[in-house]
Order: sequence, then C-alpha cells, then structure tokens
Amino acid sequence: MIPVTINRAVESRDIAKAMAYFPVIGLLIGILTAGVYTLLIPVLAAPVCDLIAVAFMIIITGNMHGDGLMDSADGLFSGKPRERVLEIMRDSRNGSHGVTAGILVILARFVLLGQIAPEFKWQALVLVPAIGRWGQVYCATLYDYARTGGGTGGFTEYVGIREISWASLTVLIPAIFLLQMKSVILVVTVLAGTAFMGRYMSRKIGGVTGDTLGAINELAEVFALIALQIIL
Repeated sequence: MIPVTINRAVESRDIAKAMAYFPVIGLLIGILTAGVYTLLIPVLAAPVCDLIAVAFMIIITGNMHGDGLMDSADGLFSGKPRERVLEIMRDSRNGSHGVTAGILVILARFVLLGQIAPEFKWQALVLVPAIGRWGQVYCATLYDYARTGGGTGGFTEYVGIREISWASLTVLIPAIFLLQMKSVILVVTVLAGTAFMGRYMSRKIGGVTGDTLGAINELAEVFALIALQIIL
C-alpha cells in the first residue's frame, strides 16, 4: 500500500468526492501492473508472470478489498439475521466462508488472466483494476449506508451523480480506446454482474458497508476478466 499524507482533517464529504477518481487510481495500478508484467515476461514463464501480476495488485492495495470480500462472505453466508450479519462482518477474524471466497476469487483472477493471450494481456491488466473501483462507486451511489451510528462506509451517503458520472467516463474512455466496439460486451457484462451482486448484498443487509464495497470491487474485476475472455 502506498501511503499518502494529507495535512488537514478529512471529512466524509471529502471521501465521497474522492470516489469520482477511484477508477483513475485503478488505471494507475493497472499501468504499474502491466509494466511489471512486461518487464518479467521475457525472462519468466507466462503463468509465473500472471501470478506475480495478481499478487502485485493485491500487495499494492494492502489487500483491503480482499479483506472486505472475506468479511462480507462470512456475514452474508452465515444465515443469521441482518443485525447479526453486520456484527460478523465487523469482526476482524475470518471464518470458513470468508477464506473460501478469498481463495476462489484469487484463483479466478489467476486462471482467467492466464487464458488471455500474452499480446492482449496488458489491456486486461490496465482496465480490470479501474473497472473494479467503478463497481464501488456504482453501489455507493445506488444504495444507502447499512449501518447506524457511523462506520468506515458512512461517507457513501454523500456519493451521487457527480461521482458516478466522472467514474464512468474514466472507465469508458480507456475501454473504448483499447477495445473499440468490443467494449460494449465488457460494459454490459460488468454492469449486469455488479448490479446483481449489489442488489443481493443490499437486500441482505439493507444497504452497503465498507466491506461490501470491497467485495464488489473484487467481484467486478472477476466479471471484467470473464468478459475479456470473449473480447480478447
């Protein structure tokens, strides 16, 4: 994780406004990952480079989204009432559902990335992290914050049209530039998958939390990689 120092108090509205630029951060991560892959592919086997690329994306973000995925899985698949689900998600310890979900998503990213031809892989590495972060903005815009009394995702109540509009443009422009008309398949697949999972999570707990936004990020990246199997 890359530390950033801000010499003033950061309020919920500031974080909400920053969500407009989440996909930009994703693009930067993607460009760095593609650079690492390009440097390694002449000297290492393709599966090894794929594994390093997946690991690099996890390490550079401190696995914060993977942690949200695992916490969400523990809560959502616990079979407990809403309030108990939220308590489980807040617990820093991971259970069997969370560990399984984390492993499956990492395996999915590794396997799906490996099925893309090397000459097209840089396009996937650049776009996928941006698409994942767009998924967060989409759900933060559409759904209310699920917890009462504040929490890490409380800023979502201030996320609106400005944030989703800028985030969408940030993803659409590079996608169209890199994939031309094939970008339609990518957009439709990610939108359908993200909308379905966002609605499912929201119905279970009555909105979104910081953990479910992290989970959406991970799942949207998988949806994008599935679409890229068709496109590339």
